[in-house]
Amino acid sequence: MKGLLIKDILNMKNYMKQLILLLVFFMAYGVFLKNGTFVGSMITLMLSMQVITTMSYDEYAKWDKYALTMNINRKDVVLSKYAFFIMSIVIGMVVGIITSVTINQIAKLGTGMDEILATSIVVPCIFAILFCIVIPIVFKTGVEKARIVMMAIFFIPAIIVFAFVKIAEKSNIPMPDESVLEMILKFGVVGLIVLTILAIFISYKISLSTYNKKEF
Repeated sequence: MKGLLIKDILNMKNYMKQLILLLVFFMAYGVFLKNGTFVGSMITLMLSMQVITTMSYDEYAKWDKYALTMNINRKDVVLSKYAFFIMSIVIGMVVGIITSVTINQIAKLGTGMDEILATSIVVPCIFAILFCIVIPIVFKTGVEKARIVMMAIFFIPAIIVFAFVKIAEKSNIPMPDESVLEMILKFGVVGLIVLTILAIFISYKISLSTYNKKEF
């Protein structure tokens, strides 16, 4: 599996310049918007998507058909993708925190460290759960056919949240006080982390089952 993981990392070397340029752009944009947490979220999303990029490269090169003729089992192929995915999420989280703090200092924002850390944990967890739905679909249908489903998975929750906020505003639903919000955030973050770990495990099992049945 280690060799498969190194292969995916090396495949991303040609893409690193673009990632660095995007990082610089998002940092400049974040200073302009005076919003560091937004930049951290976008960086996390950008890095989370790289597992789909590696799967696209493999599909284009017909790597799986070649790999399975060697001494590589299917479990290692699937496990390497999830290892790369988790690694990307963690790196995105760390870079997001550093970027958010940097922008907070440059733009002299009043964003507290608690808010930065909470956002830097919640956002990656949400992206991880969404990609846990996408990855098994990619294993099943391929990257190209999964793109429409992937767009729906990301846009539909955003639309639902936006609609819920608008309905709450029109209905004059009172917001909880600060102490209640802190308690919800504290328990919500812990619950979201547990849910993310469970989602990754279930997603891996589904992907492995799908991949074991797939013919190349």
